[in-house]
Parts: sequence; C-alpha cells; structure tokens
Amino acid sequence: MRARLPLLIALASLLTAYAASAIGDAHPAVVQAELDKLRQYVTDVGTRVVQLQQLLIESEQRNHTQAQLIDNLERQLSERGQREPQYRQRVRRAWFDGLATRLPASPVYRVEEDRLIVAADTVFVFGTGELGAEGESRLQSLAHALQQAVAALPQGLDWRLRVEGHTDRRPLRNNARFASNWELSTARAVSLLRFLQRHGFAPDTLYAAGFAATRPLTRGDGKSAHRRNRRIEVHLELTEAS
Repeated sequence: MRARLPLLIALASLLTAYAASAIGDAHPAVVQAELDKLRQYVTDVGTRVVQLQQLLIESEQRNHTQAQLIDNLERQLSERGQREPQYRQRVRRAWFDGLATRLPASPVYRVEEDRLIVAADTVFVFGTGELGAEGESRLQSLAHALQQAVAALPQGLDWRLRVEGHTDRRPLRNNARFASNWELSTARAVSLLRFLQRHGFAPDTLYAAGFAATRPLTRGDGKSAHRRNRRIEVHLELTEAS
C-alpha cells in the first residue's frame, strides 16, 4: 500500500499535464478554470495520500505493539506452565513414553511411566559393582536412546538423570569388596553413571544414589523376587531453568 502512494501523486500530475494540452486551444479563462480545478484535485490527492501514509504508519505501529504483547503473553504463559508441577509431570511422562519407543525390546531393561529399570543380573559381574564387557555391550542401545530422549526435551527446563542402585534383601556374605548392600548398590549406580559419561553425558547432568534393599519392587524371599529387586533405576528430574 505504502509503495503505491507516490504513484497516485505522479498519476495526478500526468493528468494535469494531459488536461492542459487537451484544452490548450480553448478560451484562456476556461483553460485557467480547468487548470485550477486540476491543481486543486492534485492538492486534494496529495493531502489524502499524506493522510493514508499516516494511517498506515499508525496501523503498523499498532500491529507491532500487539505482536509484542502477544509474544510477552505467550512467554509468560510458557514460563508459568513450566513452573507448575503438573507441567513437569506431563513432560516426564511424555519423556519416558518417547524413550520406550526408541528402545528395542530387550530383557535387559524396561520402561515404566516414571522410571527406566535395568536388570542388574544382566549387566553386572555377579557380586560386584562392575559392568562386564557383555553388560556394556547390552547397554549401548540404551545410552544412545537416552541421548536422543534428552535432546528432545523442551527448552527452558533444566534436567538431570538420577541413577539409583537397588539390591535384594539378603545380606552380603564373604564379600571382601563391600561391607553391605549399601556399598554394593552405590557402586553399581556409580558404574552406570560413569558408563553414561563415557557415552556423552556431561557430569553435571547425572548423579548416583544407593538404596540397598530399602525400596523393593517385589516383597518376598523367592528367587524371582530377589531377581526383580536387584536393579538400577534411572529417573528424570526437571527444574525451571535459572
């Protein structure tokens, strides 16, 4: 619209010149009267053009102000939503759902709605806190899927992975390396943490904790219950970005 306004002025000027040539043979008084009308027309057009330009400038300013208000409102709503626990709960649930779709089926791990569970017997050397070579091989796809999942998290949230070690309830016997299940569960959590660090996770995005047998998945003293309780859990923690 603004680019067309100067064309209107030029067109009015051309009309004046054309009219002057067209009535050039008429009576001077008639010529003068027609020229005066055309000049007035050109003046009116120029005035209207200036008014339209001013209206256009004001309209663009209003649009810019409204766009800024909308952007500010959207940002405030986003920030408010990210501070609400329900928002983080939804993000966390969606994150584990996405992780489940990225992982191939395996007896090594399973994804629940709020945690990733790794079966300790499938990756750790028996009675130790060390990942065996076979265990590390089995965890390769898991490390890759975790990297993809955290890369897909919404901006504006800080995140950390909490790596938990858990054992069954039977006390350790004749174990020269660990005094109790507390030390064993912590050592296993740290081993998985270091494995994830070697696969690209920054140290400040991970921390480890050992819970021994204080948080069993299954009650009882059967072999199946003990096997299920010997595990590593990975949890996602979300906080508002500072």
